[in-house]
Parts: sequence; C-alpha cells; structure tokens
Amino acid sequence: MKKQLSNITRLLLLSGVAVIMSTSCMFLPQKEVEEEPSVSTEEKVNDDGTTVLTKDGRTLVWQDEFNYTGVPDVTKWKYQTGANGWGNNELQNYLDNSTEAKTAVVEDGVLKIKAFKENGKWVSARLNSKQSWKYGFIEGRLKITDRKGAWPAFWMMPQNSVYGGWPDSGEIDIMENAPNVGNHKVFSTLHATGHNGGSGAGIGSKFYDSNLSSEWHTFGVMWTEEKITAYYDDVAVGSYGNDGSGPVNWPYDKEFYIILNLAIGGKLGGDAYVNSLNGQAEFLVDYVRVYQ
Repeated sequence: MKKQLSNITRLLLLSGVAVIMSTSCMFLPQKEVEEEPSVSTEEKVNDDGTTVLTKDGRTLVWQDEFNYTGVPDVTKWKYQTGANGWGNNELQNYLDNSTEAKTAVVEDGVLKIKAFKENGKWVSARLNSKQSWKYGFIEGRLKITDRKGAWPAFWMMPQNSVYGGWPDSGEIDIMENAPNVGNHKVFSTLHATGHNGGSGAGIGSKFYDSNLSSEWHTFGVMWTEEKITAYYDDVAVGSYGNDGSGPVNWPYDKEFYIILNLAIGGKLGGDAYVNSLNGQAEFLVDYVRVYQ
C-alpha cells in the first residue's frame, strides 16, 4: 500500500509517527491550545540525494512503516503477554507473535492487531517498542476499531520506573478509543501521582467523526521539557504544562517506550458490549514514527 503522508510539504529541491492503563472515562479537561495549532511533515533532500522526513523542525529518528509481510519487526517490537489487563478487568489474553503472526499480522503495508475468540476465550496482542525516547514528536497513522466492547490504544510507559510504581513514574496515553462511553470517543491523557485514573490530565478528550475506523487518521504528541501537546491529524487539541513541582505532576522527564494494543471489555471497552463484536475486532496501524 502506498503511504499517504498527512499535511506533507515537499521540499524536493532537485525537482524545482496500563502495566495499568487509565481506569475511568472521567478525566480533567484539557487546556486550550494557544500556540502550535498545527504541524506538518516535510520531506527534505540531503546533499547526497537521499531524503529525510522532518516534523516541526525535528528529524525522523525511528519508524516502522510496516512495508513487509509476516510478524512485526522483531528488532523493533517485543510482546507483553498475559490476561486480565493488569487490573483493568479485560477479557483478552495477549499472545507472543515474535515467531508466528497470529494476533499481530503485517500485510498489505499495515500492522493488523487482531482480537478474536479461540477455544471460547479472547486472544489479542500488545506490542512494546524495544527502544525508548525522552522528548520528541511521537505519532501513528491509525484506523481505530471504534466498536463498543473493544479498547484499542496507542500509548507510552516509562522505560524505568525511577519514581515508583504506577502512576508515580508516569503514563502518556496518545490515543485510547472508548465508544463505550460515547460514540467515536477518543482520549489523550496523562497519568502521574498528582493526576491519574479518573483524575488523569486530559489533553485531547474528544468525540470525533464516524470515520475513525474507515479512514486513516494521525494521532500524536509533541513532548518537550515544558509541555505535552496532543495532535489529531496534525492539529493540536490540548496540552499540559510542566508546573515545576517535580515528579508529582511531571514524571515525564525520563525515557518512555511505545505500546500498541487491542483490549476487549474492561473498564473502557465495556463488558456489556463484548457480544456485539461477534467474536472478532481489529486495530490497524499504517505507521509509527518518532521525530527528535
């Protein structure tokens, strides 16, 4: 599949990207964004003729475009396996797909995270990036499940929990889809000692269009020392600033890794709607990119 970059300005001179997740849908409202209302991806040509992608002055340092077939790239991804969602009362059992593409399948230029029933029980996948980063623009181009009973997420957790267990060392939720609490509902939320669970700091709690599952959309965060801003299709939707109080409200000064997963049921998926999935659900990822 030919990749379609969102809001690309081509500068071709030669031719003239929860442990415990949030536990409630009641989040603090995001702050209004007054600066950086939008960003764009640029393709620059180096002196040697090679091209490089940049975003808001940052250079692409890591990516998975899923332009291959089979299991997700084992040099970039590992799997967190197990059941019950680590306290979120989810129904799926996460499988390891490092040797067999079963619940995480790359085909047609897309990562397909598949949840389905096997021997009467739900199975799915949770992929963690092997690399972690401190600051940057992290984005993914997604077709979200957007079905009640399913809970797809694109988020980040600390590489090392230097400030303590969850939520003390932080959590950055770039995208959580929860139609269980409202049609086409998406959350972007931060969790720390001073704001977590039902009091998480919302940076993008919104109702989006009905095409979340049928059309590609980008979700990302601009993460700096001063603030974290959430973006939807390259337009800023909310931000949270560093208030200088230290890790109680800003544990976001350490390296975090990326997580992609598709949960079934649970506190945001909604157990009451699981049967309406008819035994299967899917979360599609066109690419994941990190710019610094």
